Amino acid sequence: MPIIWAGLAALFYGVADYSGSRASRFANSASTTFFGQATAFLGIGVFLIFVRTPVMPMESWLWTTGGGFGGAIALVAFYRAMSLGSMTVIAPITAVIGLSVPVVAGVLSGERPDGLAWLGILVAIVAVALVADVLGKHDLPTPGRVIWMAVAAGVGFGMIFVCMGNASHDHGLWPLFGQRLVSVPTVAAIALFQARKIYVPKNVVLLSVAAGVLDTSANGLYLLATNTGLMSIVSVVVAMYPVATVFLAMTLDHERLHKSQVVGLLLALISLALVSL
Repeated sequence: MPIIWAGLAALFYGVADYSGSRASRFANSASTTFFGQATAFLGIGVFLIFVRTPVMPMESWLWTTGGGFGGAIALVAFYRAMSLGSMTVIAPITAVIGLSVPVVAGVLSGERPDGLAWLGILVAIVAVALVADVLGKHDLPTPGRVIWMAVAAGVGFGMIFVCMGNASHDHGLWPLFGQRLVSVPTVAAIALFQARKIYVPKNVVLLSVAAGVLDTSANGLYLLATNTGLMSIVSVVVAMYPVATVFLAMTLDHERLHKSQVVGLLLALISLALVSL
């Protein structure tokens, strides 16, 4: 079951990324992110009012606070890097670092994946890089400082996986509430700093809401997966989210895959099989 929950989380993350990127074509990306996350945050708050789940302990509040700040760091660094360099360079760096952080954290905490799982992890790193089109033509030069921003974004996303994986699994949606309690005002501050206002056009409101709700749902599925599975393995499966994004871009935007991306998709399936075994 952990692999199934992680696979669903990857699907939701991928669709959320597609929705958010489409909305960001017409609005400030931070405003779009704030609108979606704020909507999900309010939904979680209403749910907790009517479903009286026990409040999580202080230790879990600290972990979810770290996850919230990690997400904010990732957002700032990722979009800044995207505006200054090539997406085909930045995306794979961010994805691979984001995958590696929870794997390392899991091993340091005592998790011991077997040989096949380790092979699957290595294959996944290559797959994520290829799906993100690391071998494609890069239209923009990417300076060294932008590379470090991409690394910082990957560390931020990895922090989310590590912190949420260590939060309480017995207190319903409270970990998600705690994470959004930190990330939503932080993203609002970023949006105000960038554009002096928070505004999302009516034609992308639904996309913004979809991005926020799906992203939050993916976080919840990740919590569910780490409840019964190894974080070092679950995070590898979740890192396959670019596959869903690429599929939607092909289907809805009629984008074409490069040969390297096709190889990446095949390797993603192989990796999934290896870590599942």
